Amino acid sequence: MAVSESQWKEPGGPPGQLQATAARQPWPGAMGPPVVGPPPRLSAARPPTPAAQMGSWQGALRPPVFRVSTPRPTYREPLPVRGPMVAAGAGAGSAWMLLFGLMMTGSARGYVWITLIAGILAWAAAAILARFGDRGVAVGVAAASGVAVAIAGIMVAYRLAGGVWLLW
Repeated sequence: MAVSESQWKEPGGPPGQLQATAARQPWPGAMGPPVVGPPPRLSAARPPTPAAQMGSWQGALRPPVFRVSTPRPTYREPLPVRGPMVAAGAGAGSAWMLLFGLMMTGSARGYVWITLIAGILAWAAAAILARFGDRGVAVGVAAASGVAVAIAGIMVAYRLAGGVWLLW
């Protein structure tokens, strides 16, 4: 149902100003027509606030005062990663990889295999530490074992460039 402009103009009102008339037809599904015109005036019957009675300024710049009975929750990390714990984990991981590296000093192939096995075990320990223990230590262990496995990988790549595949 189309609403013509004449239904929205008040008879005898100023031209160009739209105002709703009492004889309009309702819109289907609408909550109501848009209100065009000056805002409604506040009634003079409302009593002034106590601060206004005392003569203080009731401007918009005054912040509201909230009384909170319970403080807001603070979410903190239960086991934060700290530098000393990362260093302790890196030391433990380095000692672990050094122990396994010194066990196999006979050949490069044995060193690479034992380093891969020790790295997998260290990463499993780091995963368990990250889930149930101190995550800082887990980071240190994972970093140290990752560096050791990378060194073994460099050794494999160097020997592969010479034509020898160490892993088989």
